[in-house]
Amino acid sequence: MLLLPTHTVTILSRPAPTRDRQNNRVVDWSTAARTSYRGRTEPLSSSETVQQGDQVITTLDCFLPPSAVVTEYDRAEVDGVTYEVDGKPDVYTGHGPLKALAYQRLTLKQVTG
Repeated sequence: MLLLPTHTVTILSRPAPTRDRQNNRVVDWSTAARTSYRGRTEPLSSSETVQQGDQVITTLDCFLPPSAVVTEYDRAEVDGVTYEVDGKPDVYTGHGPLKALAYQRLTLKQVTG
């Protein structure tokens, strides 16, 4: 049981890459399998860089049920915004009566600009 779920988080499972005309590997995210979970998201950071043009990097903590199927290669949609899963998801399991508080933690990142 995840405490206080506040959002629907849709996981986009990374499809198998294909090759374009120049034989580069490309991923067509429009064909990704989509699975929705009730979860909780919290803002972690937002920063702006101007070294290579204006970029804004937004990072969220995302908490999902421990049974959620997510890899570091997937994407997640929260409130209509698409984020990259940044790093491997962490699964936290409790013991005894705290087992009901188990969850999976993801770091989500979006770079714009």
